[in-house]
Amino acid sequence: MLDKAKSSLDDLNNGEKSETKEAQDSVNAGGNKAKQHKKPKIDLERIRAKADQRIDLGVTTEYTVIPIRNPKPDEFFRCMADEEYSMDANILSLKTDNEWYLMDPDILTQVQLESQLKVMTIYVCVTMNSTPFVTCIPQYDEMGKINPWHESGHITMEEAKQCWVRRQADKANSGYIITKAMNVELPDPKWPTMTLSEIVERAFNNFYIDDINHPVLQRLRGEVMS
Repeated sequence: MLDKAKSSLDDLNNGEKSETKEAQDSVNAGGNKAKQHKKPKIDLERIRAKADQRIDLGVTTEYTVIPIRNPKPDEFFRCMADEEYSMDANILSLKTDNEWYLMDPDILTQVQLESQLKVMTIYVCVTMNSTPFVTCIPQYDEMGKINPWHESGHITMEEAKQCWVRRQADKANSGYIITKAMNVELPDPKWPTMTLSEIVERAFNNFYIDDINHPVLQRLRGEVMS
């Protein structure tokens, strides 16, 4: 009799536990279902950057410093093809200091015998990170002659108007070796939005000679110590 009563009690307890477990399972299932159907705050497909996406912020970029220099042998660059972004000017080149000075026409007659003063073409170039620089290459002299290095330099600039190029010195042939970028899908550079006048003003701001008593001219005449 006692055994039968104990058996009935055990069955009752097991039944209650089973009901409790089923209730808990139901709650957990409901919670998981709620989690599964909860809409995320951030939709990854909406925020994923698209390869062809372009954002126009409506801004322009101006550079406070535009260097005057030759292209480096280890860099690819482009040259602005627009004729409005190149010009011939009287440039005083100091090879020792690796500096170029733009000469004012009013003082040319007083320094015209200076051998380092030449008519040069000013080119506007851009590196792969869209940084502009100005380079100056001498033109043919009054006798119609030109240094082969300078002639090769002009050829390099014409190539750089069409594609990304590197130039390296070819001392054996007194010219430059041109290396063109092999990836034809390289994007065009981000050209400066500044005008040529603004670029020249910025580049030659501290390299403009309009006074016969400019320290550089005084040094070339031997009036001051180097």
